[in-house]
Amino acid sequence: MNGKQNLDFVAATAAHQICEVIGTKLNNKKEVGATDVENLVTKALSVLQAQGIYAMALLLLSRSGKKTNEKEMSAEERVAVQILACLWSLCNPQSVSIENGKITLNKEPCQINTVKKDMLNEFRDLTQDMDTLLLVREL
Repeated sequence: MNGKQNLDFVAATAAHQICEVIGTKLNNKKEVGATDVENLVTKALSVLQAQGIYAMALLLLSRSGKKTNEKEMSAEERVAVQILACLWSLCNPQSVSIENGKITLNKEPCQINTVKKDMLNEFRDLTQDMDTLLLVREL
């Protein structure tokens, strides 16, 4: 291997991880549905395309709520933290581990709400790193 990452593989893996939230049980005996993921991903991608990465991060952070226990979250909040966790892992390779081609987050997605300020700063800084910015837009 030449040391360069296959961005299609990274994007596909992150998209797969986002979809893993489907079926998560919530407090009201409901589960996160595929339409919950589809709706928020569509909104986030629309904002990303029209207004950029920082605006998309603001949207997702505003939709993630304040709770850190997934059983207390709404479906939209749970999906938002899942998306943010995957994006965070792309921005911070030290926050993930890779074993047998599978990327594992070292931070539970629901704990994203404890580091919102750090994430916002990270996404702001992303606008200065063109390679990472293009990777996130590709996702």
